Amino acid sequence: MQQERSGNTRTEVNYRSLGELIRGIFFVLFGLYAIFAQKYGLGEFQISQTVLNILGGVLIAYGLFRVYRGVRYLFHQKG
Repeated sequence: MQQERSGNTRTEVNYRSLGELIRGIFFVLFGLYAIFAQKYGLGEFQISQTVLNILGGVLIAYGLFRVYRGVRYLFHQKG
């Protein structure tokens, strides 16, 4: 009874799922930067735009996979 009043029954924070979400968002942002930076003058790269588009697509796909895993861990916990 004393533990209930002291706040020890608060919900558990799943840091793994939050880490997955944050990493996923960073990968998506890096992918978008790789695709659009040279087009809008945000950066100059020594490789072709085709390679940047492929790299950006891979980064975005991996970022979306990370976000999916984070959401899955966050909302579909066992128990």
